[in-house]
Amino acid sequence: MRRYPERWRFNENILSKVKAFHRKSRDIVIDRSWKLAKQVVLKVLKHGYAIALKNLNSLRENTKNKSGEDFRKFTMFTYRRLQHSIISKAIEYGVPIVIINPRNTSSTCPKRGEKLTYIHRLAVCKKCRFKGDIDSLGAMNIRLRALQAYAGMPGSPLRASAMDEPDGAGEHHMRG
Repeated sequence: MRRYPERWRFNENILSKVKAFHRKSRDIVIDRSWKLAKQVVLKVLKHGYAIALKNLNSLRENTKNKSGEDFRKFTMFTYRRLQHSIISKAIEYGVPIVIINPRNTSSTCPKRGEKLTYIHRLAVCKKCRFKGDIDSLGAMNIRLRALQAYAGMPGSPLRASAMDEPDGAGEHHMRG
């Protein structure tokens, strides 16, 4: 495209091919999101768990530092599309959903709540010597926050309301 900047921009045949590729890639992402969401929800339903998802409203700010506007748009599109699909399927099958604020999930020790230090992607807690990968650590903290949001602190009453269904078919309890 850099070699022929004017030619390709005004050639309808080339533009229609580019648009067709964009539509095809979008359709693949959408289709795969629905299939993956159904697999996740059916597995969760089978075990009687709830689904914990990160609140993706801050995703736009997190991708501003990445290179290229297309990268940011595609990243936001795929994550949000998958989350939308999971939420839709969870509602369809009556699986409880907990939306978690992801703030500090990758920088807080899941054992002590202390600030972590990083060596590349490995997080280390100076107080308890806990070590973990940044992604695993974020998933652990999201799980802990979901358990607190769904079941409350030990000894407190439940804070998350059960899904309203006749005969109680939609009620599922999280297991720790």
